[in-house]
Amino acid sequence: MAAFAPFEAAPKLLVGVSGGADSMALALLAHDWCQDREGRVIAATVDHGLRAASAEEAKWVGQELGKYGIDHAILPWIGEKPTGAVQEQARNARYDILDAFMAANGVLHLLIAHHAGDQDETIAMRAARGAGGLGQAGMSARRYLRYGRVLRPLLSVSKSDLVATLQSRGQAWIEDPSNINEKFERVRTRKKISESTASAIENAAAIDVRLRLECEIGDLLAKSVTLHTNGVALIRRDSFLVADVPSDGAIYALGQVVRTVGGAGYMPALDRLSDALARLTNNATARISLGGCILHGRKGAICVYRELGRMDQAPMRVELGSMPESSCFYWDNRFEWHPDGGHVSGDEVLWIGPLGLCDVFHTKAFRTALREIVPFIGNLPRAALASMPSLYDKEGLRSVGGLEVSVLSDVLSAADCERPLGRGQIAIGGRWQFAPRVPLWECGFKLPKKPDSLLA
Repeated sequence: MAAFAPFEAAPKLLVGVSGGADSMALALLAHDWCQDREGRVIAATVDHGLRAASAEEAKWVGQELGKYGIDHAILPWIGEKPTGAVQEQARNARYDILDAFMAANGVLHLLIAHHAGDQDETIAMRAARGAGGLGQAGMSARRYLRYGRVLRPLLSVSKSDLVATLQSRGQAWIEDPSNINEKFERVRTRKKISESTASAIENAAAIDVRLRLECEIGDLLAKSVTLHTNGVALIRRDSFLVADVPSDGAIYALGQVVRTVGGAGYMPALDRLSDALARLTNNATARISLGGCILHGRKGAICVYRELGRMDQAPMRVELGSMPESSCFYWDNRFEWHPDGGHVSGDEVLWIGPLGLCDVFHTKAFRTALREIVPFIGNLPRAALASMPSLYDKEGLRSVGGLEVSVLSDVLSAADCERPLGRGQIAIGGRWQFAPRVPLWECGFKLPKKPDSLLA
């Protein structure tokens, strides 16, 4: 844990606990660590509802950890369950649920029990898929979610040591039947590794490559990319597309931008990113469709925005009276709209959709007023403006993500498009927040130059 310092004076940790040997051992070890520092552990079990026994198993975890004075929360996965790519979608849902729990409970650190065997499997699976420099080094010991960071302190610890830890304390654990189900890729890979003569996968060279790449990518993103609250990114050509920037770092950095702006969980394939980078380098006005985004070269920069044609064109109906006051509406996998109470009638019906669906957007007066009052946004490509999130009712536009309500009111007034609300008046309660699935740089921008203790 020292490798992940600094922590707050009385650390508060969230530990994901399924009930298996790995996570049970991690919960007990984290509890010991926190007790020595007058801190506190909260264990959380996400009940995916995919197996009949999952609810009872989650209760058992709480009962067992309660013997040690460890608080426990059961977090259900609510909603329709997937029929394909079940493990991947369950994993994504699990991190989303745990991230939201951290935000609600003021926790900054989420501990996950991936161990050395899991790392070997991950590297083997990625190698089979032809992973690039970052992927070949396996899981990172530290990454960032929206509200906190994920820490994997057991990546150098063997499964047998974790089992021995529980046995020495007389603590039972649960065996998940999915861990031996060979329909899952990880289980098949685990079997192959266990049958191999090699005890571990040597990936020291890959780790060195990743350390170099992470520093290059973080530095390049920090000095070249501006990510705005309307979901549009600008990349400076004079610092991004120059001869002394390593091509591998630029390819990954471009992938990070596309993934974040597009609201995706993964970046596009490396060969497609490489082709796009070459086109942008050779053509200052290139316009490329990639990863649900448009990469648009213009005025010394590359403008990256959501591709309107890849978005759901059906507006999302918002019925405020049917949802809890603290809830928010998530749109296009990238934006949240928070009602925040007040100024909106509970029985009022609103819609969320791209600005291009609103009639007012297609008037020349509106776009002219936007350029005059908000030059940065107004001078973006028209297609970028069309993809911005908007809230409207049957009377017209109410708010736009990335624009203050008072500014939007000024634009509408100047364009003589709608009854102006007047500066200082509140058009509607609520606020927009750009909230992509993955942050621009999961590794953080403050990595030490050589974080050997955080190696995959």
